[in-house]
Amino acid sequence: MSVLTKVEAKGWRGRLFLSLVTLSLILGGLTMLYPFLIMLGGAMRSDHDAADMSPVPKYLYDDAELVRKFLETKYYYNPIVMNTFRQSADYSFRDAAVDLDFNPRAVADLERFMTEADLPDHWQSLGGAGVLRSISDENQRLLVENVRAHYDGDLQAYIADLGVPIPSWWLISRPILNLGLARSTIKDNVVEAEYFKLQRASPPGERALVSLSALFLDRIAYAEFGQRDFEAFRAAYGLDCESYERFTLPQRVPPPERAAFRQGWLNFIFDDHVNLSFVRTDASDADFQAFLQDHFGTFKNFKKYWYDSPAADFGAVRLPADHEWLRDSQREAYKAFLRTQPPESLRLVGPEYLWRDYLATTYDSVAAVAEAHGADYQAWDDVQMPQTQLETAYVLGQAGALRWRYATRNFRIVARQMFVQGRPFMNTIIYVLLSLAFALTLQPMAAYGLSRFQPPGTWKIIFILVATMAFPPMVGMIPKFLLIQKLGLLNTFFALILPVAVNGMLIFLLKGFFDSIPKDLYDAAMIDGASEWRIFWQITMSMSKPILAVVALRTFSAAWMSFMYPLIVCPDERMHVLAVWLQQFQQQAPGTAVFASIIIASFPSLLIFLFAQRIIMRGIAVPSEK
Repeated sequence: MSVLTKVEAKGWRGRLFLSLVTLSLILGGLTMLYPFLIMLGGAMRSDHDAADMSPVPKYLYDDAELVRKFLETKYYYNPIVMNTFRQSADYSFRDAAVDLDFNPRAVADLERFMTEADLPDHWQSLGGAGVLRSISDENQRLLVENVRAHYDGDLQAYIADLGVPIPSWWLISRPILNLGLARSTIKDNVVEAEYFKLQRASPPGERALVSLSALFLDRIAYAEFGQRDFEAFRAAYGLDCESYERFTLPQRVPPPERAAFRQGWLNFIFDDHVNLSFVRTDASDADFQAFLQDHFGTFKNFKKYWYDSPAADFGAVRLPADHEWLRDSQREAYKAFLRTQPPESLRLVGPEYLWRDYLATTYDSVAAVAEAHGADYQAWDDVQMPQTQLETAYVLGQAGALRWRYATRNFRIVARQMFVQGRPFMNTIIYVLLSLAFALTLQPMAAYGLSRFQPPGTWKIIFILVATMAFPPMVGMIPKFLLIQKLGLLNTFFALILPVAVNGMLIFLLKGFFDSIPKDLYDAAMIDGASEWRIFWQITMSMSKPILAVVALRTFSAAWMSFMYPLIVCPDERMHVLAVWLQQFQQQAPGTAVFASIIIASFPSLLIFLFAQRIIMRGIAVPSEK
């Protein structure tokens, strides 16, 4: 019955009242919608912007924030790794300085250099090819797929080859290392080979070039002067640059009159700060051969450390080429040889020095480079790689694709773990279907028998069924577990289904509804010769769709998010259902991915309610109609 009559509703007071009621309902709806939008926005974020509680992530409309998001992914969620490549001093990706202006000519030159120069694998690194707390990006996915294709999908062959027991392909990962660091290493296995193959095929914007200048700052300058006291660093080293970002490490050792800089340069090489694959000497091969013969004594001892050398004797040994990677076992002897050489004979090799040589062959002078790149270079030693500009240009050129990738990343990772990497979703679907099958057959049949035939002691039976509602579900878990264990059904679907196949509350609810069906219908059906089975299915069940929808919804909800009981009777990971998997996923994944997992897990319940709401509402309204 309406609060207002039709006449009152047409007046201005009635219209105002109805408008206020409508506005209140809209505001109430928004208060329910806003938390969902916060969760949805959180599911589209990462550690970089997890603290932002706005419904719409900032990177979806802010280009600078999108660049920071790209840097976070490219540098493995570690700002220290970013600093050693970008020559920055940022404590977090939120604080990373981003300049959206870039010089197209400088970016084009660097892209051409990275494409044409045939850079060795250890001079660069592929971004986004690692795993952090179950979260990975596109390049990691491609790496896993390539390794999987190499073994034709045979995981056991991979395990036997590498000796790494893993339950899933998606757990494949490689150490996140800057190969310019002293103790970095390259393993001789399929994962490394596929990683470098993928790296060579990736666009320049996805790769990061090793910067010895940035490594020098991180290992030498920051340790002595800190990341903020540049003036003390400049005064001690006698530099002309105005900031850490403009610092360039000379290829040759500084002269003796710049003693502090000279000592820092030598410490950078000999105190295990830089990988010796980036250090070369002007010495001759004969000098190296004489040192090795004196150091090892016999060629047999030499081959134990230089086992991959094709040389047949000391006379055939050569110094490492500029692009050559030095194995771990070879570095000790090579460092000892470098210590015997005069400092002026040592030189660094790497992308930044080859970049200057490349520009020298492209432009007439450093002034021409400065004009083309919009920089104020005064000498070739001032020239830097425009790595930051390349990344900005790449992000702005791929803005739409990157926004979509980051917005859906958590959802794709969760879906992959649900559907491909494990069986939680499939186990839950089977569990739910079996639960619905029992709930919509056994329980209606029991309720029909009690309602139709009224056996002796019916109300005692009803009392026992209702009495089960007085005890918390946890009370019955121990006897259920012991019973399932005695029957040998642990880690099976029978263990999940049998103890919950009959529900006293649902039988009581169904019996109450069946009692309201007119008995005349049953009598008419019997006169027409209908069997009891036909009466049950064609009359009782067909007229009980609303209450059956309520029973189905309750059964679905209980089975879909059941946690404690499935965890007890099915501890095997292969039998985990969705709620158990969610709990374990939350222990290892960041909060943003947890948001995505909750949304995906809740989505089927929402769909069922939306499609069945009319039937459900009829079931709610049935008591008043009767």
